[in-house]
Amino acid sequence: MKKSLQLFFVSVITALILAACGQGEGPIEPEENGSGIDSDHNEELIEDSEQPEEMTEPTTDDDENQEVTSEATVHPVELFFSDNEVMEMYKIETTIEAEKEDVFIKTLEAWVAGPSNDHLISLIPTNVKVQYVEEENGIAHVSFSKELLDANVGSGAEEMLLQQVALTMKQFGFNKTLILVDGEVQDMLFGHIDTNVPIEAMDINKIEKFNE
Repeated sequence: MKKSLQLFFVSVITALILAACGQGEGPIEPEENGSGIDSDHNEELIEDSEQPEEMTEPTTDDDENQEVTSEATVHPVELFFSDNEVMEMYKIETTIEAEKEDVFIKTLEAWVAGPSNDHLISLIPTNVKVQYVEEENGIAHVSFSKELLDANVGSGAEEMLLQQVALTMKQFGFNKTLILVDGEVQDMLFGHIDTNVPIEAMDINKIEKFNE
């Protein structure tokens, strides 16, 4: 009888042990992160990816124009005009707004536009265009559009006109100026004075300042 009870208890204990072992042999679940990066690090990456990128405002044409304008500087210059009777030549002091490389052209354009005082006159048509100004061997080469040839001047006025261009450039350090039309040398612009050679500017100090 005792033997039977012992065998029974042994059988029950063995069954319990086997049942416990069977529960531990279930399928092995894969690790939550098979990439080798722990979950805390994953959260940091997710948070970083959710941060919006800083947006850079595109540059507009207006912005570029404002930058160009901000680089322009006011320059004091002198312009040369004749009196109403084309007897005398005067200089007036004024200012122009231009970038450094455009000072020559802007000054000549102000001269082409003519004087603001009624006692002075321009000797050329106002539709003349200043095409370019270049320096060659210390001589200023100034090219105007063909409308310059429409100027109606006699020999005296022609000399004044040529001197006005030469004097305009002399204030920038050019003692001589070659006047061109559409980039070409002209033997005579107005039929009286040779213009296939540079015009030598007279002494600026001898030109009287016009008092408005």
